[in-house]
Amino acid sequence: MKKYNYGHLLLILVMVMFLLSGCGNSGAENNEEMYGDIIAGLGDEEQFSLQDIDEKNDVLFTTDMTYDDGNGHDAALYCRVYYCVDRTIYTLEQIESLGTAYPVSYGDKCIYTAGEHCVAVYEFDRKNLRWRSSQYEETFDADGNASYMRTGENGMKENVAEKDYLEVWEAYGESTVVNFGYGASDNPF
Repeated sequence: MKKYNYGHLLLILVMVMFLLSGCGNSGAENNEEMYGDIIAGLGDEEQFSLQDIDEKNDVLFTTDMTYDDGNGHDAALYCRVYYCVDRTIYTLEQIESLGTAYPVSYGDKCIYTAGEHCVAVYEFDRKNLRWRSSQYEETFDADGNASYMRTGENGMKENVAEKDYLEVWEAYGESTVVNFGYGASDNPF
């Protein structure tokens, strides 16, 4: 009776399934197709970063100024953000943090900017195909008492609890700094 070694067949089957699972809407080929023209049009001093923020496609960040944040990142205070849905690019023209202690960063399905007493959250609204933003601020009265406010994209302000403000700050603190670079060596397609 002849014995068959099914290990090789199983390995080939697993490899084919793995390769097919990578044929979705994210990845190097798709990024080049979606963002190649934007990246090719960047000036000599402009840098970019492609990041997976757990949306359907990667997000492209571009800036003309970075700094070493001391943690191994070429971070930025300000940048433009691009997100592609169905071959249409949706842009955040410029988002900005308020100091080198608060670099532009990203978390689960969102982007953050911050300052000493504020944090902004940017999310892509897939239903309405646009970027949404919320700004959280901590202010103090003459006696030093803190109050917390959220400003929505329509400019409407609402008071929020300290715990709401602190939750957003905690999420920013756990977010990932956008690391910018020049060309394919720093940001391969």
